[in-house]
Amino acid sequence: MPPAPSHNGHPEPPNWIPILGGWEIGEGTQTFTGSGQESFAHGQVFPIGLAASSALLQNGMSKVRIRFSAAFGALEQAAGLVIGYRSPDQHYVFAELGAALSAYSIGEFVSGFGWRPLIATGARENLRANRDYLLELRVQGQELRMLIDDVPVVQHLLSRPLEGKQVGLIAAGSSTISFSDFEVKANRPRAFVAMQFSEPFDTFYREVILPQAEHAGFQVVRIDEKDGPGVIFQDMQREIEQAGIVIAEISPANTNVFYELGYAHALGKPTILLARRGSDLPFDIRSYRVVFYNDTIGGKPEVERSLRKHLESIANQ
Repeated sequence: MPPAPSHNGHPEPPNWIPILGGWEIGEGTQTFTGSGQESFAHGQVFPIGLAASSALLQNGMSKVRIRFSAAFGALEQAAGLVIGYRSPDQHYVFAELGAALSAYSIGEFVSGFGWRPLIATGARENLRANRDYLLELRVQGQELRMLIDDVPVVQHLLSRPLEGKQVGLIAAGSSTISFSDFEVKANRPRAFVAMQFSEPFDTFYREVILPQAEHAGFQVVRIDEKDGPGVIFQDMQREIEQAGIVIAEISPANTNVFYELGYAHALGKPTILLARRGSDLPFDIRSYRVVFYNDTIGGKPEVERSLRKHLESIANQ
């Protein structure tokens, strides 16, 4: 992801566009006015606010300071960050204070259904008005971590990858809610490589897969290169969950590789399949697009071009 434009060495602040509800956009502040389109939840009708920014994020961190002007009581109010935004009627994810009858929650907007919580915790009565809360949302693949004032409070694994890249703000209630110190820091997405750990596949990994994936902007992970203690099975699952893409070399009928590929497919993860030309692939795999290559010196430039094309296509989605 390209860095944000800068002015005198400092990143330019993002532009903001109100989407739903009333907003006052100032220099470094965004305020939901507690007015606009109404929504219904928990037996109450209240205004809902949504503002989209020009900031983009698929892997990394976003944070913002939130201040509620009204006390938390019987009336609904909530505020937080939005990720994966494309349009108000398409899927996106949000992390909020005060929503879902809880202090901290992660939820999603589903087209044709509306807003719904995915995970929630904490007593909403512990939230206070006229106090700054620093909400931070860390995104790594499909793994989300929500922190409040630098304290981790919620972790959740999305059932599918984010569809959009825009970051925004969400708010609800009839009182003003102020946002400030908005920040986004993007990290390189990860590419998890599933393959048999032996020659000639190790050489193919070093000379083709690794350089092409790094050139496309991915941080490459292969489970046998992971350092430190841990259970390999759990490490593998988490690395796939945190990856933005899975690259699988499926020429040999390696059960570990196909298990890893199946887990990636279950998560809806983008995958690139590679196989030597003439490989006998399982029936269930034949319907997928596979990049076939000749295991020769002359075949190397061809598979490099094909792999680069697929990687760039996924990176630019």
